[in-house]
Amino acid sequence: MLPCRVSLGKKQSLLNHRLLDTYSIFSPPQVFQIYHRSANMSRRSSQILPCLLYSNHMKLKFSCNFVFILIGIFLAISFGLIIAKTALLSLLIIPFLVIAAILVYLIIKNPEWGWLLIIFFLPFERVPSMELAGVNLKINTLLGFLTLFAWVLALMFNPRKWKVSPNVLAIPLSLFTIAMMLSLTQAVNFTRAISVVIFILFTIALSVLAVNILKSNENLKKTLLVLFFSSFIVGIFGLLQFGGDIIGLPRGLTLLKEGYTSRVFGFPRIQAFSMEPLYFANFLLIPLCVGLALFINKQEILKRWQLAALIALLMVNFILTVSRGGYLGLVVALLILGLFLLKKIFTWKNIVIGIVTTAIVVYGVSFALSKGEYRATNEFLKHVKFEDITQGESIQGRLITFENALRAYNQSPVVGIGIGNYGPWAKNYPLVKPKTGWDIVNNQYIELLAETGIVGLSAFVLIILVIILRTFIAFKYASDIFLKSVLIGLFAAFIGILIQYNFMSTLYIIHIWVLIGMLVATQNIILRRIPNDQLT
Repeated sequence: MLPCRVSLGKKQSLLNHRLLDTYSIFSPPQVFQIYHRSANMSRRSSQILPCLLYSNHMKLKFSCNFVFILIGIFLAISFGLIIAKTALLSLLIIPFLVIAAILVYLIIKNPEWGWLLIIFFLPFERVPSMELAGVNLKINTLLGFLTLFAWVLALMFNPRKWKVSPNVLAIPLSLFTIAMMLSLTQAVNFTRAISVVIFILFTIALSVLAVNILKSNENLKKTLLVLFFSSFIVGIFGLLQFGGDIIGLPRGLTLLKEGYTSRVFGFPRIQAFSMEPLYFANFLLIPLCVGLALFINKQEILKRWQLAALIALLMVNFILTVSRGGYLGLVVALLILGLFLLKKIFTWKNIVIGIVTTAIVVYGVSFALSKGEYRATNEFLKHVKFEDITQGESIQGRLITFENALRAYNQSPVVGIGIGNYGPWAKNYPLVKPKTGWDIVNNQYIELLAETGIVGLSAFVLIILVIILRTFIAFKYASDIFLKSVLIGLFAAFIGILIQYNFMSTLYIIHIWVLIGMLVATQNIILRRIPNDQLT
């Protein structure tokens, strides 16, 4: 008999096709017998498959329930131990832990929650914090690590929504990291060098996180609203801190460090929740510059009167930090704002509001100083006018450390004496950290030169130049007034901080690297809207 093939139709399974093709040499009765057997097998498999799927679903559901049961048992035991150990204090601890657990869940689910919390806690540098194994853990340290972890998980398990954004600083930051690693070869206090490298890389990672979180106007607006709200809270607390010290409240309530109370100048220097007044002034440059840029360009992320009131509040705080480096930084930042927004500044409405706001700030500062000791105003004016330029620790002490740092640089001009090693070098490498802490140069550029040599300083300068150049490019192509305003404000704050870096030297400050990330992210949003053939 002739071999034959049986047409099974489009609706038959692929399995049946393969069986028939395989046994096409058989006679028709044999073929049909095989076909019916395979059809029965298909029907059985179609009945078994749902059962298998249901079984797998039930197993997965059971696994999830089992995990939740284990978590519940763990939480119950933990809460029981907390109640047993802390008694009534557990009434505060347990709600705090529950809130923390909810926040952890939200951050893991969506890293943007973690980012907004980081923004909120930017000025909370010293409070809340805790000492653990000799390391001062700030709340943003914990939030930063958790959010970075959540972001990495999002990249792995939700690649459709989360992708790595391009970062113009990738090469400069890599070069700077290499420079730090090279400096380790000269570090005598290797433990401190490694810890400083870790802190710097962590803060740099937060700038990378900013670039990957901020991808639209909406993300940027939410971030700025949180920033302004946080700044308002610390601004109010700053005034309460000042007033509390004036009326004699203990430092445990005012949270002022010993060197910043009324005993020094006859009035307290506001530091809010920051380590020092100069760091608080450094942070305030960000909301002040962005707020002014938005106000001048009439971008009402807040109502104009609210923005003007916030600027006035922060300016009073800023002046009462009595940070001369901060003052110089703000002057240059205001010049940058004037340069970019010259045509928008001189309107009658802006002039009137500006005069009123300035009057409120001057009156507020004068009123605050009048409540201090009789010498308060004179001490303030002497300090602001640099009358201690030939004496005193503030200026003369800095000049001495500048000279010492340059001597350290001469010992190893190419790769430096080791990142984080100026303090140990200045004390002749003691075995134990001094109680007063390690000395710093109080000039970031000279300190980098001493610790990482010409290689490290060159890489750092390259980072700055790339940011400046790309800001001008983004400004040229920006058509969205809101984005242009934010770009100008962030850039002015960045330049102000670079000026203040001549009088301070801590590289791993979270708000500075967050600012850098926000600036690059804003540039990305602007340039992403421009076709490549138009970028010349």
